[in-house]
Amino acid sequence: MSRSTTSRRKGKKKRGKVSLFWKLLLCIGVALGIIFYIHLRQPPPFTERVRIVDQIILAQLSQREITEQAIQKREEELKRKNTSWTLTRWEITLPAGVDAKNIASHLIQNIQDACAGVAFTESQRQNGAWAVQITVDGFLVHHLIFHPPKLKPLPPRLPQPRIAIVVDDLGLDEQVTDELLRLQAPLTFSILPSQPFSRRIAKKAHDQGIEVILHLPMEPRGFPLKDPGKGALFVSMNTKELLSQLRKDLDAVPFITGANNHMGSRFMEHDDKVKIVLQELKKHGFFFLDSRTSAKSTGYQIAQTLGMRTGMRDIFLDNEADVQAIRAQLERLIKTARDKGTAIGICHPYSCTITVLKEMVPKIKADGIQIVPLSQALD
Repeated sequence: MSRSTTSRRKGKKKRGKVSLFWKLLLCIGVALGIIFYIHLRQPPPFTERVRIVDQIILAQLSQREITEQAIQKREEELKRKNTSWTLTRWEITLPAGVDAKNIASHLIQNIQDACAGVAFTESQRQNGAWAVQITVDGFLVHHLIFHPPKLKPLPPRLPQPRIAIVVDDLGLDEQVTDELLRLQAPLTFSILPSQPFSRRIAKKAHDQGIEVILHLPMEPRGFPLKDPGKGALFVSMNTKELLSQLRKDLDAVPFITGANNHMGSRFMEHDDKVKIVLQELKKHGFFFLDSRTSAKSTGYQIAQTLGMRTGMRDIFLDNEADVQAIRAQLERLIKTARDKGTAIGICHPYSCTITVLKEMVPKIKADGIQIVPLSQALD
């Protein structure tokens, strides 16, 4: 064999060895690259990802300007087989303008972009709250509930002050009743029994939606110089006499819903007599207004004991039949209503009283004071 032939064979063997070396080196490089790539793609350790999730939650809450006072946070130590971890529970009250579902969706997206191996469960709660459960490698690590903004409670609405204006002594003059009706105010007409126009006034008032009550005559101090008029009840009457006269009085005025005493400064101080009268009124479903013609009157207290709807007069409007004095008394009634919520005034069908009512009724309404029938101002 010639030298040239031998040299060519040796060259081929050498090139074959070099080529195999580079192939082996390339395979090793590719394998290392794959291993390195896989290593880079592996998620961080469990605790590191939990820490990242914590940071993302806190960052998002801060970005939404959610204060510490709006966050309640507590931790629970859990254990499964040989694994221990911490579950953090969050109760977050959102500020106005922040939607619970929206913030939950943004939070989930941010965590998904930052961490692998994290799973989520969402659910809607009552009152618009939104819950998010976050698990890492199958372990529940965060449970968040986003509550909608708490609405500030409206300030308590104070009831509108109310006054009831009772016009006593009606039944003698039909014309004055027409003037009162033209006021178009829900006054209460207290009508005396057995007077010339008692029935006609009661019907006319009832037809126009005005509340009608019986102005029940009772014995005053100073009788007979002070005369309570027809149908009066006297302390000297026995039970049978009292009930007989009371029933006649009740029949004399139609459409009544209750009663108040006319005079009666003496009668209303006798508990036993008052109780007989009030028990009969209660049987008919009537209420009772104690006109308080005596400081010792027991009508209001006895009516309460009997379980009746009742009240007592706060102010007499026209004891002094003078326009300025009546106006001042009506202002007192309004102030009483503002202080107590409800006030009851009694007046009479005097021309000066009607003049003041014509002037004051529109002003009372404009000032936010409600004029109501007597039945709506009782206990």
